[in-house]
Amino acid sequence: MPPTIMYPPKPSPGDRVAVISPASGLPGLFPRPYELGLERLREEFGLEPVEYPATRKMGSTPRERADDIHAAFADPDVKAVFASIGGDDQITVLPYLDRELLRAHPKPFFGWSDNTNLLAFLRTTGIVA
Repeated sequence: MPPTIMYPPKPSPGDRVAVISPASGLPGLFPRPYELGLERLREEFGLEPVEYPATRKMGSTPRERADDIHAAFADPDVKAVFASIGGDDQITVLPYLDRELLRAHPKPFFGWSDNTNLLAFLRTTGIVA
């Protein structure tokens, strides 16, 4: 039987939101567009971005990126999770993800491009991202 669908609440101004790089640490290579994105989250949406260890780390392992995903979802102060960029390596993270941990802490996940893998994975847990 498919899991019960969960619709996590969207973030509101003043909320802390995770910014992770589940596909690659490209913000470390291209910091300016990344910084502009953080600025937009703060100034236009009133959100407080929280960066995780592998977000800017080029060459991060799939396990490190999965650890960031787990930490972001498990943090009770974080109300949503944003992917900083797409890429072509996110699929290597999926085997390291803990379905039960993610399902126990449902949050909106925002991403595009390579992040479709994670969006589909979250959907299998019942989280509508």
